[in-house]
Amino acid sequence: MGGRQSRADADSADSAVLSALPWSLRASRYQRRVKQLADEVCTSPRDESLEVTLKRCIAFCYDVTVDWAPFVRVTVFADNVNEHQLNVPVYHSMLMCFGEPHDLREQVKCKAVPGTDVQDGLVKPSVFWTRKIPGRSLPFRALAHALLGFFVDLEDADPRKQLLVNILLQMHEACYNCVGRHKEVFEYCVYDLLDAERRPDGRPVPSDRQQAMALVRQHAEIFLDKHKRNALHAAYLSPLKYLFQDIYEIFENLDSHGASFWVAMLKTFFPDLDMPFEDIEQLDIGWAWGAIDFLPMTSHGSAKLALQRFSDPANLSLDWRTVTRDLPRNSPRFEGFGALGAPYLGRFRGLPFRPGPAGFQEALRRIRQQPAMQKAFLPYVERFTSFFQPSILLQRWTFFALSSDRWVGELGPALQRLRADPAPSAVAPEAVEALREELCSVDGEVNVDVALSLLGLAEVPWVPESVASLALGEAKRTR
Repeated sequence: MGGRQSRADADSADSAVLSALPWSLRASRYQRRVKQLADEVCTSPRDESLEVTLKRCIAFCYDVTVDWAPFVRVTVFADNVNEHQLNVPVYHSMLMCFGEPHDLREQVKCKAVPGTDVQDGLVKPSVFWTRKIPGRSLPFRALAHALLGFFVDLEDADPRKQLLVNILLQMHEACYNCVGRHKEVFEYCVYDLLDAERRPDGRPVPSDRQQAMALVRQHAEIFLDKHKRNALHAAYLSPLKYLFQDIYEIFENLDSHGASFWVAMLKTFFPDLDMPFEDIEQLDIGWAWGAIDFLPMTSHGSAKLALQRFSDPANLSLDWRTVTRDLPRNSPRFEGFGALGAPYLGRFRGLPFRPGPAGFQEALRRIRQQPAMQKAFLPYVERFTSFFQPSILLQRWTFFALSSDRWVGELGPALQRLRADPAPSAVAPEAVEALREELCSVDGEVNVDVALSLLGLAEVPWVPESVASLALGEAKRTR
C-alpha cells in the first residue's frame, strides 16, 4: 500500500540518520592537537617574543637578514583582482593583525576592501587572534606563535621548513581579509604541523607489535580527519560551489564561512562531534553565506546530475570542478540581495539571518530546539552521515593507505608485521607488495574483509562498530 508515512516510521528514519555516526567516529586528531598546543603554550611558553619569532620567519622566507625583516614589502594577490594589495609590509601588518603588543604597532595603510577587516583602508587587530584560548588566559595568537616557532626552529636543510613559506604567505594574506579567512589559514597551519610532526622518512620501521599498532592507529586517525573534510565538501560545499560558481559574493565565502555554518549545524545534532575545523560561532559575521537550502535547486537538469556525482563515495576527495567539468554552469537566478548581501533564494524557512554572531547563535538555537527546523535539516545531516557507512569507510581507508607516500616504508610493513605471528624481525618488500594486491585488485576492487582484519589487529577504535554494522547489513540481505 502507498500512503502517508506514519509518525513512528518517520521517527525511526530520523533515529537511523542520527545513529549513523557512532561515537568512535566523532573524535578528531586535529582537535586533540590544538588542545595539546594550548597546553604547551601555557606550560612552556617560548623564550623569545612573537616579534623576534616573526622577524626570523620573514628572514627565512624572503632571504633577508633578521634586522632587515621589518622592512620587507610585497604584493598580496587575492582571488579577485580588485582586492590585490600592493607594496604592503609583512612584519607590521602581521603584528597589527595579531594585536601584539600595542607599543610596537604602527599604523598600516592598505587598499580598502568592502566586507573585510580592512574596509576602511587600515589593517586592524583580528578578533580571531586577540580572543582568549578557550579555558585559558592567553590570547589565541599564542598558538600562532607556537606554530611559527616550530617551523622556524627547524634546520634550514630540513625539507619540512619549506612549509613555513606558505604558512607565512597565507597568514599575511589573511591580514587583509576577515575572521573566516584567519580560521581557514589556521586550520591549514595545524594540518601542516601534524604532517611535519610525523616521523621523517628514512628512519627504521617500528620493530615490535605495539609500535606497529600505534603507527597504524595514527594513520587511521589522519584518514578519519581527512574523510570528515572530504565528507563536508561532498555533502555541502561542493554542491554550493557548483550552484554559485558565478556569484562571487557567495562562492568566495564557502570554504570559510560556509564550512563554519555547516559544521556548527552538524554539532547541533551531534554535540560531541569533533571536526577538523575551528569553531568561530562567537565571531562569525558571514555565516549566512553558506546557509542555503540548496537541495530543492538540484531536483532537475545538470544540478541534479552534479548532486548525484557529489553523493557518490567514489568521488570523495575530488575537487568539485573535476567532478562537474563536463556539466554546464548552473547558477540559480534571483532578483536581489538580502540585508546580509545573500540572495533571498534558497533560504531555510524559519531560520533568522540577522548579521553577526548573535544571529548565528539564534539560528543554531532554533535548529537545536525547534522540531520543524530539525526536520528541515535532517536530509542535510543524512548527506554527511551517509559517507560513514562501514563499507565506505573501509574502502576509502584502503585507497588512502595504498596511495600514501609512507605505504612502502612504514605503513605496509607495519600492517604485514601485525598479521604475522610471530612478528618477523624484517618485512620483505615482496610481502608488502603482496599485501597491496590482496587489499585492492588492479581494477580498484577493495577486499573489505582484509581491510577490516588489518584495522582490527591494530585495534582502531571504530573497527568493532564497523564489524557489527557489516554483520547487521549481511543479516538483512540474507533474510
